[in-house]
Amino acid sequence: MRRLITFGMGMVVGGLLLYGALQYHVIHSKQGLHLIPKASATLAKTYVDIRQFTIADWTRNTDIALALTNANQVELIENAPADALQNSLDRWLDPENER
Repeated sequence: MRRLITFGMGMVVGGLLLYGALQYHVIHSKQGLHLIPKASATLAKTYVDIRQFTIADWTRNTDIALALTNANQVELIENAPADALQNSLDRWLDPENER
């Protein structure tokens, strides 16, 4: 009986995790982790690390930009040009510190 309860609890936890993965992006930015609602329910891009995003990355990930805009987190997108410039300068000034 105990195995059946454990299996049932595993099914419930797995279902809740799947529901969360369908409904939310977990965005890792320099300010920390953000839970952002998705524009459409898919499993694509559930976890996205935007700390090293460039302008080209934002053009390839318009669904992430749309979700951030809808969640009023536009400051995470606006920091991209300054962050890209800073990352380029860091790599140029200290080539041994590869990120």
